[in-house]
Amino acid sequence: MARKKKHEEPEGHANHERWVLSYADILTLLLALFIVMFAISKVDQKKFEEFARGTASSFGQANLALQGQAGSMDGTNGILEDSTGQEQKAPADIPFDAAPISNQEALQREKARQAQAESQAKALNDLKAQIERQLKAKGLADAVTMVVDERGLVVNIVTDKVLFDIGKADLRPDGTKVLDLIAPIIKGLPNAITVEGHTDNVPISGTYASNWELSATRATTVLRHLVANKVSTKRISAAGYADQRPLGTNKTVAGKARNRRVAIVVLPLVSLTGSGVASSDQGASPAPAPATKDPAVTNSGTAP
Repeated sequence: MARKKKHEEPEGHANHERWVLSYADILTLLLALFIVMFAISKVDQKKFEEFARGTASSFGQANLALQGQAGSMDGTNGILEDSTGQEQKAPADIPFDAAPISNQEALQREKARQAQAESQAKALNDLKAQIERQLKAKGLADAVTMVVDERGLVVNIVTDKVLFDIGKADLRPDGTKVLDLIAPIIKGLPNAITVEGHTDNVPISGTYASNWELSATRATTVLRHLVANKVSTKRISAAGYADQRPLGTNKTVAGKARNRRVAIVVLPLVSLTGSGVASSDQGASPAPAPATKDPAVTNSGTAP
């Protein structure tokens, strides 16, 4: 007798809600993540120190960095006790001063900085007064104008009929007298000094290709005369600015005469910001590079 064929069991209905399980797993993981984040954000100082001591007991010196972190959390100097009860100091190469300074300490530092700036400004003003007295005694007061600003002490020496003839870079006798008077006063200073040559905006012809060359040569001439009078070559430099840093307008005869000058700038030892001196409209002079043999001259080719 032939066997009856078994009826195939019907396929089960597809489960369209499997995504619920995956979604629930994701929510569970996120919940666990937030719980862990919350837990580690609330550090129990006492338990943390106990953990550090336990680690020290187990691993000895290997946990000194951890001890330093525990000490820095409560404002101490990173000293903890080891398993013998003795104090241990963290290695010197682990920085513990990374914590931000207090407002009071920041205020004290700012007051100290301002005191230094005011002291330096006073020293430069005293130097200015000394040069003024010497110039007046020699009848050369009209040849120089001076100001103490954020750049330092700026001694502007007019070139016309004092330092140089028009279009020339050879020192005149009156210019030599002025420099011979200034050099002994500034030669013993610890300050860096820069000599700046300036011209008006009238194009030049003849010996020099442009006012850049003329201003740089005049600055170098003054520099060399100061060096000959024992001003240290390691503290002095020269720069030529042509007509790019005028003191007055180039539209009048008087303004042009004022712009034709050589400036001897005694740079401050510290920033004069906050000392009460006037802000400079000439721009900051670049710090002079130390010279070991010959003073360097810079012919600046860009407008400030």
